[in-house]
Amino acid sequence: MNLLEIRNDVLNDIKKMTLFNNPMMRAVFSHKECVEELLSSLLDKPVHIKDSQVEYYISNLHGKESRLDVLVEGSEGEIIDIEVQKETEEHTFKRLRLYSSGADNHFVEKGTLYKDIPDSKVIYIYCKDYFKRGLPIYRVKRVEMESKEEVDDGQEIFIVNGEYKDESTTIGKLIHDFHCIDPSNMYSQSIKKWFRYYKQDKGGIEKMCEITRKWMGIGYDNGLVDGIAQGYTSGKEEGYTNGKMEKAIETAIGLLTKKLGYLSENIIIKINNSDEDILNELTINIFDIEKEDDILKYIH
Repeated sequence: MNLLEIRNDVLNDIKKMTLFNNPMMRAVFSHKECVEELLSSLLDKPVHIKDSQVEYYISNLHGKESRLDVLVEGSEGEIIDIEVQKETEEHTFKRLRLYSSGADNHFVEKGTLYKDIPDSKVIYIYCKDYFKRGLPIYRVKRVEMESKEEVDDGQEIFIVNGEYKDESTTIGKLIHDFHCIDPSNMYSQSIKKWFRYYKQDKGGIEKMCEITRKWMGIGYDNGLVDGIAQGYTSGKEEGYTNGKMEKAIETAIGLLTKKLGYLSENIIIKINNSDEDILNELTINIFDIEKEDDILKYIH
């Protein structure tokens, strides 16, 4: 299977991506300078980090593993997990609890004294206003319920309002950039540079194709990737061809089965009865599908 067989408008998919799309977000924030600019904007102070990694897996031999969007080790040893969420999600705080505990267990070495356990932050950038109060950021900490006094356990959770629109503020500018499709409209210089690279540069398009291949678990040869990138940068469409509906259906079912591990008979029937527009919409958003219910947002 190659990328051309996934969808006949792969170049348009890349053009439509924002930082809320997982492949683009992970590509841009694989660069340390972008992570530092993101954290500096959100925390309203200069932030320098030791290291960061995207799509970081934390295994658990006895339970559920975690896959963190961006795992950061701060300059003073603090642990920062950055999560970006495009779609509505149930049980958000249980997910963040799992991720935070996984990061702690991963970094804290055996024999470490409790007082030496590093502080941790979870930054959850949600495309909507989670608490619907209009604030740019909501800070979540443990409190003693009777007195409402904060309990200092070294952990903070920041819920970022992805609908915040005051572009006179640093956070407002950052949220604006997350929604941008065109890099020329962005404020952040570092993020703009790499966003433009993955959107418009031939080499960047090749890397985006590779990121897509890894995300979907498929393969294609270098000549094909080069053809896609060349077609994108020249404005031509020779880089890809139209596929038959049967192939599009087969591909969609194959990709979703590979990603989710299982598809119910009801979902397979719905996909088989879908038209071309629905299949295109499904494949464009396949990055954000984590369970069968997510598929039902695009097919009926």
